[in-house]
Amino acid sequence: MLPSFLCIGAQKAGTSWLFTQLHSHPGVWVPPIKEVHYFNHLFVPENRKWTKWHIRSATAAALKTYVGRNEDLHFPYVQYLVNLGSNEVFTEGWYRRVFDLPAAAGKLMGDMTPEYSTIPEEGIRYLRGLLGAPKIIYLIRSPVSRAMSQLKMNVSRTVKGSLTETEWLAQADQWDIANRGDYRTYVPRWKAQFASGDILFLPYGRIAREPAGVMREIETFLGLEPHDYPRLVERVHKTQSFNVPKSVTARLEERLRPQADFLAAEFGADFAQQT
Repeated sequence: MLPSFLCIGAQKAGTSWLFTQLHSHPGVWVPPIKEVHYFNHLFVPENRKWTKWHIRSATAAALKTYVGRNEDLHFPYVQYLVNLGSNEVFTEGWYRRVFDLPAAAGKLMGDMTPEYSTIPEEGIRYLRGLLGAPKIIYLIRSPVSRAMSQLKMNVSRTVKGSLTETEWLAQADQWDIANRGDYRTYVPRWKAQFASGDILFLPYGRIAREPAGVMREIETFLGLEPHDYPRLVERVHKTQSFNVPKSVTARLEERLRPQADFLAAEFGADFAQQT
């Protein structure tokens, strides 16, 4: 058993919100860890610095949550979580085992890992060879607001104390800030290998304005029955607030202007304004 749909990004563009919605749909099964990171571990060498740690940390957290919430433990599920975090990770056999649970039988299975948008052409070809023709969902957020959200997340995770303006600018210039939102590279790359009916691009801003409409469109795209989502308007993973110097915003606007221009040219002005 393998997933029949993927959400490939973008990072900080609503993927956690979408995971929460689809997790509640009775016709969908997604892994207990949101981001599996299989394809980007194989094809984006820079990610290998942290992907194994992520899987072990995420499975340990999932196990702790499960044990804490359930007095009557289902030990095959406990063993499943333990095995996911074992040393034998990121093999094809391991990826298949991620989706090998009785609870997933008969349901539409998905893998929601935003770093997948960044994999190279050979990675997409391998993905297609393994999965066939999965449905692809790509959430698109305004380049500057996406980068700013990622910047704040990175700082909250790695920096203690306050930053000077120079330090903020150095953080904004980090490789991954631009890489995760490189729509000019990634959108054509994915469109070249998937039929137009198999890839759905959605502007991030619609999530706040019309969350039910977004889910209706996704249900239609995936062939799902309509569902009432209990956490539809709930904000997931709110970014920590920071007083970011205006020079940082200006730096990002200048650096990412070609990305914004690309979105308007590729999808139209109305789509771009909704990101």
